[in-house]
Amino acid sequence: MDSIQQQRLPGTDFVPAAIAGLIWAYRFREGYAPEPIEARDVPSALAAEDGWLWLHFSLTDRLARDWIAAFEDLPDTVRAQFLATDEPVVLHTIDDVIFGIITDFHSELGGESDHLGRLRFALSERLVISGRRHPLRSVEEIHRAVQKGLNLPAAGRLIETIIDRFCDSVARRVAGMTDELDTAEERVVEDIAATERVRLIEVRRMTVRVHRQLFSLSHVLRNWEDRPDEADKPLMHIATERLADRLQSLDHDVITLQERAKLLQDEVGARLAEETNRSLRALSILTALLLPGSLVAGIFGMNTKDLPLLDVENGFWFAVIIGAGATALFYWLLKRVGAGLRI
Repeated sequence: MDSIQQQRLPGTDFVPAAIAGLIWAYRFREGYAPEPIEARDVPSALAAEDGWLWLHFSLTDRLARDWIAAFEDLPDTVRAQFLATDEPVVLHTIDDVIFGIITDFHSELGGESDHLGRLRFALSERLVISGRRHPLRSVEEIHRAVQKGLNLPAAGRLIETIIDRFCDSVARRVAGMTDELDTAEERVVEDIAATERVRLIEVRRMTVRVHRQLFSLSHVLRNWEDRPDEADKPLMHIATERLADRLQSLDHDVITLQERAKLLQDEVGARLAEETNRSLRALSILTALLLPGSLVAGIFGMNTKDLPLLDVENGFWFAVIIGAGATALFYWLLKRVGAGLRI
């Protein structure tokens, strides 16, 4: 790259601290360990003739978005993708630059997060620019591996490795959700269904989220592999067919879990409905049996003249016997007509 080209690189006009939002930069060369690049060295690294560069940005930083918007080595369409607010999973190519948006799990300090985020990227033969709005687990894992000496031979291998790590995360979650469903199923069989509703809701929510992302990403990779203009598209150095197959296999496992969780949720709902019906039936029977006695008590509680048993000794006990007898008679009538009284 000549001096005229170098002058139009945004990095040449900024002091090191001014490339805000640049989380890290690495230079990869065959036969060498990955080399961390300071912000001041980004322009010269871009102008070098060997190896390739990885620049990773935080897109929540306005100055980072400004730097990308001014980076003329990227086509306008690619820069617009980094600045857009919508985040569909896509994969496109324009002017020998491959760009897109892929899915990854958020990275949390306390462990794995179930929230899904997006990684925006653009890659050419010599450069990968990536950006995210929230720390992403697979990207952070690869960064730690690069710090320990992981050397990626081509720019496209970085995206392939990120998708592979995302698949690994999904596989771990599939195994975890399988264990959750096994536990829930055992408790449902043991008739302890009430406590499993929250567990099943969480599993179904997770399977819905993951299925949507796996399907979109596998569909995008499959479409890329099957493009009719394959001879004209730039070399990606990504095993798109293998990744699409792996994503599709994981998606099949997730759909299986989703159906299993739905069936268990239906069974839990049926068990809880059955328990509710039993409770309502018991309450209805109890109310019906108390009704005759309540009627007798109501009659004897009226403050009217000619109320019987007012002047009779032990009249209260006679009233109690009448109420109990009315309840017993009502109970006998219910059994006589065949009304089931079992709770």
